Amino acid sequence: MNHPTRYASLLGACAALILACPARAQAPAPAPDLSPRIAKAAARIAGISQQADRIGDYNELRNLQQIYGYYTDKALWDQVVDLFADDGSIELGLNGVYAGKANIRKYLYSLTGGKPGLGKGQLNNHFQLSPVITIASDGQSAKARWRTMIQDGVYGAGSGGNWGAGTYENEYVKQGGVWKLRTVHLYVKFYAPYEGGWTRASETDSLRYGKSSVKPTHPTTVAYHPYPAEFTAPFHYDNPAQSAYHLLPAPVAPPAATAAKTVADLEAQVRALELKLERLKATDEVENLENTYGFYADKSMQDAISALFTDNATLEILGRGVFIGRDRIYEYMRRLGAPTFGTLFNHMQMQPVIDVAADGNSAKIRSRLVVMYGLYEKAAQWGDGIYENVYVKDNGVWKYQNLLGYQTFYTNYNEGWGKHSSAMFSPFPGYPPDLPQSVAYDPYPAPFIPPFHYVNPVTGK
Repeated sequence: MNHPTRYASLLGACAALILACPARAQAPAPAPDLSPRIAKAAARIAGISQQADRIGDYNELRNLQQIYGYYTDKALWDQVVDLFADDGSIELGLNGVYAGKANIRKYLYSLTGGKPGLGKGQLNNHFQLSPVITIASDGQSAKARWRTMIQDGVYGAGSGGNWGAGTYENEYVKQGGVWKLRTVHLYVKFYAPYEGGWTRASETDSLRYGKSSVKPTHPTTVAYHPYPAEFTAPFHYDNPAQSAYHLLPAPVAPPAATAAKTVADLEAQVRALELKLERLKATDEVENLENTYGFYADKSMQDAISALFTDNATLEILGRGVFIGRDRIYEYMRRLGAPTFGTLFNHMQMQPVIDVAADGNSAKIRSRLVVMYGLYEKAAQWGDGIYENVYVKDNGVWKYQNLLGYQTFYTNYNEGWGKHSSAMFSPFPGYPPDLPQSVAYDPYPAPFIPPFHYVNPVTGK
């Protein structure tokens, strides 16, 4: 998902352009005609800028799909529908195609009893993972393959909830400079009760997913049998090692560059391009930081974790209150305990929605936390949550300014989220927080929605 080297050539080209800018004439002799060199450099800048735009498109598309997942988690159907183009369509499993925003809305509403939102005790997690994104050379359309993992169910009913998995093959269109969903097509791999799991899933179980009394606009486009049958969802791309496929296709002829009549004009264009590339780099660096935190948390590496924070940073996790400053954060993490034989404490960071400030010096992220906790031959738990974090550049290095983790659920492995969910965690005995919990909420089975740091990317709502 990260592409840290994709900026090297672009930044190098920027540096070369700066060095190539001819100095102003110092001698009184008539200056040579620099316009051909300036025009050539301006064309190079336009070409590099276009490549940077494709990387920006990649980041925007990834945010768009992952935002779709977060809205779907909470059945925020109006927000989901707003992500579609007017002629968009959705096809979930083998339930047919619903075309047009009005039909998409009617279908999605039917999945939650005719109204948006989840009721108490409902869980509807839809992870958006493993993107393979192919952007058209003109930057106006794209296709992507995604993996989804589903956790849903109704608390206190059934067999502990349901597992689900599948593959999206989606299409996107850019309209008015804004990326939108054109087609969402989910091929369901399996959908099975938590008890027994996927190895006991039947095709009948999988056909339950997305079932609606609303008549589709068109029949199913691809007939297939879900697991246990063997089926591979069609790929929109060729094998990248055996074809001319590239993540970022060769650019088309760049648009006409902004007129650059002087070296000063050219230098201004280069500076603007450098800022654009720095903001693109920030997306990868912030995601790396978030993932690094997860790997350190796995092993309770308190020294390494605390070094990821600014001196005056805050940390707030699972209702234990707010801890201010790197030293207090260190002590908090220390109380989670060190790894011992038989202890499992995985903290997986998934589905980031990253927004970098215009000046490239701060950023925000929404990401999903999945916890696997266990004591060998004694107990095991699943955990799920949402992070809404803030980062800043501290002396040129990205660090956490605020880490805020919202608890969705913790459940015993044997029972599942449909039968058990822990209450909000309590502060550590003898280690009170500096401030009380900043947002009052109850975890699942309450239908709490952690606040979004972003607006709807299509409507701005």
